[in-house]
Amino acid sequence: MCRLLLVWIAGAGLAAEIVLPSPSLERDAAVTAVYRTNSLATGKGTLAIHWTDVHGRVVEDRSIPVALTDENEIAFQLDLRRAAAMKNLLRARFTFSGRNKKGEPDQRSEEALLEFLARPPEKTWWDYRIIMWQPYRPELYPALKSIGINAGQYIGRNKPPADFLFRNDLQWYAENIATDFYAEYHRYRPDRRPNWSFYEAKDLYKKDPTSLEAFKRHPSLSDPAWLKKTQERLIQAARAHSPYRPVFYDLGDESGVADLSAYWDFDFSDHSLAGMRVWLKERYGTLAALNAQWGTAFSSWNLVVPETTDQAMKRGDANFSSWADHKEWMDVAFARALEMGAAAIRSVDPAAYTGIAGAQMPGWGGYDYARLTQAINFFEPYDIGNNIEIIRSLAPRIPVVTTSFARGPWEKHRVWYELLHGNRGLIIWDEKFEFVNPDGSLGARGQEVKPYYTELREGLGALLIASERQADPIAIHYSQASFRTDWMLRHQPKGAAWVNRSASTERMDSDFLRLRESYCRLVEDLGLQYNFVSSSQVEQGELVRRGYRVLILPDSISLSEREAQAIREFAEQGGLVLASGEPGTFDEHSRRLPAARLADLRDQFRRIPGDVLNYHQLRLVSKEQPVFQAARAFFRDSGVAAPFAAGEVGVEVHRFQNGGVTLVGLLGNPQLRVDELGPPEFKSNQRFEQSRSVRLALPGELHAFDVRNARSLGSKKELTVALDPYEPSIFAFSPVPISGLSLTAPKRIARGATAQLGLSISSPAAAHVFHIDVVDPAGQVVPHYSGNLLAGRGRAGKLIPFAYNDPAGRWTVRARDLLTGSSQTAAIEVR
Repeated sequence: MCRLLLVWIAGAGLAAEIVLPSPSLERDAAVTAVYRTNSLATGKGTLAIHWTDVHGRVVEDRSIPVALTDENEIAFQLDLRRAAAMKNLLRARFTFSGRNKKGEPDQRSEEALLEFLARPPEKTWWDYRIIMWQPYRPELYPALKSIGINAGQYIGRNKPPADFLFRNDLQWYAENIATDFYAEYHRYRPDRRPNWSFYEAKDLYKKDPTSLEAFKRHPSLSDPAWLKKTQERLIQAARAHSPYRPVFYDLGDESGVADLSAYWDFDFSDHSLAGMRVWLKERYGTLAALNAQWGTAFSSWNLVVPETTDQAMKRGDANFSSWADHKEWMDVAFARALEMGAAAIRSVDPAAYTGIAGAQMPGWGGYDYARLTQAINFFEPYDIGNNIEIIRSLAPRIPVVTTSFARGPWEKHRVWYELLHGNRGLIIWDEKFEFVNPDGSLGARGQEVKPYYTELREGLGALLIASERQADPIAIHYSQASFRTDWMLRHQPKGAAWVNRSASTERMDSDFLRLRESYCRLVEDLGLQYNFVSSSQVEQGELVRRGYRVLILPDSISLSEREAQAIREFAEQGGLVLASGEPGTFDEHSRRLPAARLADLRDQFRRIPGDVLNYHQLRLVSKEQPVFQAARAFFRDSGVAAPFAAGEVGVEVHRFQNGGVTLVGLLGNPQLRVDELGPPEFKSNQRFEQSRSVRLALPGELHAFDVRNARSLGSKKELTVALDPYEPSIFAFSPVPISGLSLTAPKRIARGATAQLGLSISSPAAAHVFHIDVVDPAGQVVPHYSGNLLAGRGRAGKLIPFAYNDPAGRWTVRARDLLTGSSQTAAIEVR
């Protein structure tokens, strides 16, 4: 029960109180509240209820006649469906006249106050979020909200609520709860650089390269004491924050085994080796099997120690199994530690989104997304190495957001790009406080983003989230084992130079990542889309089960026998294999095989002639045509064709399925990290900075709608689109006509009553999104009554809980269907 604020009874020195079922209440039903006076009473009186919220609304204002017979509790109802804010204040004033047991007069005049929380109603992530990271002064948040920002961040170890957000009715995410565990080697310290611990480990190695001390992670991801400590902290944080329904819980920012995705020989600590031995035992079954694979002669599991990088590089037999298994173990340990953290949060808040911010490119640091997508259910990744596409492919239901650091037209393009690639929101980094000026006016950056932030927040983002992003039957092999083997082969000749590598060098000089990037851009330039398929998915028959027609093996140098057999079965059933390099020359443990696992299919492999590796660069300077034309011919011959075809270099076609309706987004497709592409001629997206006319061929005659311009285009077989270089054109296509939007509302209502709206549209779509603006008599949109509605099968209802102090007069409800652009208005006379 909830007993928060007590007020002394006038003249008695005793406290009355209001009691609710919980200090945090859902907004979906009425609850029974109890006013409790200080002692039993007999007589008659009045209980006056006054409920207000942080918006200044008088939600309830009524008096209840009371007759008591030797009682001290008065029950009354609160309809939480009338709540429109998290922060609420309930005031009850009790006036009473009666007699006590002695027959003496009993006169009372008392009141009690209670603050309570009406929990945010969104239990799932169905709408687009724009989150301000920096904490502005509380009085400046209305300006931020006016441009679409609808959440903030608050350190997860702090005691909630975050008052500067709470008083503005803004949710937050719980930031950096356990960064000291998950990101010890890259975290903020006020007196030293973020990766100070990493360079301390490097210095320790340089003092004695033969010692394992530099390769012991502190804290170890497998240390039981640290795991327990972190678990308890996360449970405590969840207990504190869960009533406020955080947008998500951030276990750690820019986490990793070492410094971000930098390579290092962690972790040779006793805790890590003990955990690894258990894992190896489960994997190999017997010590003899491990010795046979590693080429070792351990006599006991307790003596098993993997090779360091220096030791592995000195091998002449190309058997890197010991080293590679250790690296895989670190991926396992990192994923398990994150899984523990997510489970700790969910033990308190079962529906919570829990994950990591600042997630890195696939590769070192624990970033095997095939494992991470099984461990946590939220990511805020930096878009590097196609990690966003990998996450989307492996776990399409996991919410992903991106961070906006920059400004200008290319930043606007990037926000649209990430949305069309499946992102559900945005975190804003604004260390110069450029969004809102100290006087409350919009700053330069705030003015710049307002048009597209507002558009994203007013239903377009929600519509795309409610639709399922589509891919063509093209699979790109995602192989962490091949990444490991490729890295060792490239760096073995350089010897100890590996110790000088950093996260940025791993990103910028990896041909393995570049080849994967080039295949992605090549497929996209052809107007097609793809899915990444992990090694474990290949082993489980995903290629045949999901009906893929093409499998791309981008230097898939390491394959397990099960992978090879699944690829063989795929090819036997008519699937085409497009390969670079010689697939399967190593096994999944990075041991060279006597013969490649797929040597029997070598003659069936298809290869695209030309410089595929550098395609992502060549397309910037109009030198992509030999590779592009060869790939176009291959996919044409394979029978893979885009149902909505554009097929222009630099134009990406995004398809989303929404029941029987298809949404298609066209957006220019430059190189996102163009500053990292080597020589000057490859460091410009100038080719893609021009508007262009694009012909979009449809699979048949369809009813077309221009989503962003909210208009019907009629029945079409093709469209000619004037495509902006920085913004998308988005269309909806239906095989049948879609009726107009219907809106019902009461014609008149009293202040303090709740209006019921009904909205519907007849459509083959699985879900529509309606945007509602509720406009007061002065012509101002009232934000706490307005917003987006998710309408399953085109039907939705909405309550408008008019306050007792809302202005009387003519109110207007404006409703718009985001998919078709159909709109309706209704007038409500509020008296």
